Amino acid sequence: MNKLLKSIEKEKIEPYYSDWNVLEAEIREIFSARKLYAEASMNKGINLYKALLNQCSTKDESVVPLNHAERLEFIEANRSTYAAFRQLSELFKELDKKIASKRAILRKLE
Repeated sequence: MNKLLKSIEKEKIEPYYSDWNVLEAEIREIFSARKLYAEASMNKGINLYKALLNQCSTKDESVVPLNHAERLEFIEANRSTYAAFRQLSELFKELDKKIASKRAILRKLE
């Protein structure tokens, strides 16, 4: 089995998205209540996203959203803003789509 396919199996990716769904709701609540302590939760989200990226990578290949590096840099520089939260949320969604697409392509090739 292809190493990348093995690393992006649904069972291995699901826990990251389960954690993100809980964290996303928490961060959304923080911003909607206009509270000023979103940075700690955003740090957790950024770390979770990086861990997911690491899961979706092998020595030879990786799955990443378009303009991922620039967008992640923006998020890290502005982690206490709603705009950064929205961007992080979009990165998770786009990565999920990329993973599903890559998984389908790799399975078809096997």
